[in-house]
Amino acid sequence: MSDHLLKLRSGLTLGYAEYGAPDGQVMFYYHGWPSARVQGQLMDEVAKKHGLRIIAPDRPGIGLSDFQPGRRLLDWPAMQAELAMHVGAERFHLMGWSGGGPYVLATAYTMPERILSATVCCGAPPLLFLGFQHMFWLYRLMIRLRAPFPSLLGLLLRVGEKISRGEPQRFPVSWLMQMLGSEDRRVLSDPQNFQVVRHGILEALRRGPSHVIADADIYLSEWGFEVGAIGTLVHFWHGKEDRNISWKYSEQIAALMPHTTTHWLEKEGHYSLPIAHIDQILCHALEKPLIS
Repeated sequence: MSDHLLKLRSGLTLGYAEYGAPDGQVMFYYHGWPSARVQGQLMDEVAKKHGLRIIAPDRPGIGLSDFQPGRRLLDWPAMQAELAMHVGAERFHLMGWSGGGPYVLATAYTMPERILSATVCCGAPPLLFLGFQHMFWLYRLMIRLRAPFPSLLGLLLRVGEKISRGEPQRFPVSWLMQMLGSEDRRVLSDPQNFQVVRHGILEALRRGPSHVIADADIYLSEWGFEVGAIGTLVHFWHGKEDRNISWKYSEQIAALMPHTTTHWLEKEGHYSLPIAHIDQILCHALEKPLIS
């Protein structure tokens, strides 16, 4: 992993990591929640294969990036534009996993002329618009705790931080793993995959739970734009066995948009789809044939 810091015009620092081919075409990768730039490591080898330079930024308040009070989703594209200029990318590809999905849509909405491809894997929905009844039970609990018991939510995240340091075959991580679908459990049984996912959670919390909560507040806020106004072609991928975020959300969002491709994989989950099918996903985005 190669970590970097960029001082934005606002005076805030934006942290990011680079993976893949150093001289390749740029793809910005937006991490999930709670996670951080290190999640991009899952794409390192396949990105080298396809000649992609992966730039994976931490969102404000996460990992290496400074906190931005009062942040909105539509604040992100301006930061993205500064980061693109910094790494020398006039045009670029976008990919977001889970909580990174809305950031793909916001960037595609704001600067369509610069987007070479836009891909959302198991994306988070606009919760104010579509509700949260199809989210993982733990996410629903966090949402209900957010307003009346913010300190309790912070404590819950601290407990989650300690739990994530455990091993997948031992309690309580093994108990949480049983709540996932079979393909998710299979993918996370790989020590390398599990380590990256764990590292992302720990990096997300390095500046404290309050910043992770503020990052989550974006999903509970107005996005500030209509997804139907996005003119860029967006590729949606979602597993039908995703127990974290139901694929039905992606289906509903895609139905509102004028230019999409949709890929609903019957047996895949929240982790197995973007990890096990990353080669297929990138080939589709790059309009290249999949070679097994």
